[in-house]
Amino acid sequence: MGKINSKILALIIGSFFIPLSLIGCTSNEESDGETKIFEIDNTEEVFGKADEEKVTVRKHYMILNPPEDLVELKELVETYSKGHPVEREVKVTGGKSRIFYMYFYRESDDLPRDWQPDEGYMNTDRLEHHKNDLIASITWSDADPQKKYYSYDKSKEGKVLKRRHFIEDQLVE
Repeated sequence: MGKINSKILALIIGSFFIPLSLIGCTSNEESDGETKIFEIDNTEEVFGKADEEKVTVRKHYMILNPPEDLVELKELVETYSKGHPVEREVKVTGGKSRIFYMYFYRESDDLPRDWQPDEGYMNTDRLEHHKNDLIASITWSDADPQKKYYSYDKSKEGKVLKRRHFIEDQLVE
């Protein structure tokens, strides 16, 4: 009777540890839990009419495993923008000024890391349909080079739980 109980106990304990060990194996293999940022392909927007004095530049990025702390998130996107200066990439002619927007999204079921825009006839899927996953942004212009940073803590459904707004390094209440 004692051997049977110990075998049952071993089976019960084993049935708990095997699933727990498998959960550890399902971590994101590509990012290994590291925070990574990359530009989402085919999403850059540069537009302005010939008779307008301004050109708008929008670039979109994915953050894998973003920090939960909103100050850390702001510092992460700030460091990224300094290492990847958009101003050097987009040139304009005719004395036009540029307005820059950098948008940062979290990975989700609706916005996976390999997401691409879809302009299909019956079904379109654009980034503006994924505002629930927008967690940070930076705006500035040639005329006003002070960068404005916004970072958001959102629920899975996209409801803003907390937000932080910075002008350069100053927190704006």
